[in-house]
Amino acid sequence: RKRTGAGAKSGARPPRALSREELSELVLNSGVAGQSPSKPEVKCLHAQLADHLCRDHSNPLGEAILSGVAARGVAVHGDSQCHQQCDCGVAREAATWWYTPVKNKQKLFTRLERRKQRQVARLEAAEEG
Repeated sequence: RKRTGAGAKSGARPPRALSREELSELVLNSGVAGQSPSKPEVKCLHAQLADHLCRDHSNPLGEAILSGVAARGVAVHGDSQCHQQCDCGVAREAATWWYTPVKNKQKLFTRLERRKQRQVARLEAAEEG
């Protein structure tokens, strides 16, 4: 017997598409980054902070994170340079400040770039010698 999807029943109707309003309501009520009041562990602090800043400043966890970051001396309301990474009019090479993540995708990208540079250098050296 061929399955057509997880838990699919023969003759079952496909799920109805949600309207934009229904989808927004579902997302806004689903918790932040999978966090809900029934889960005691906290993960994705960046998501909690973003929720606090981007919604109505009503996320108490996000507020606590913001206060903690500010207590460490971070300019949480921005400064004269922080806009450079978000401003499409500022080229990366021209920016006086640029955040570079040090893990996951960025780490892999950096490793690949270094590998390419070494390979080019080896090829150039082989052509010269």
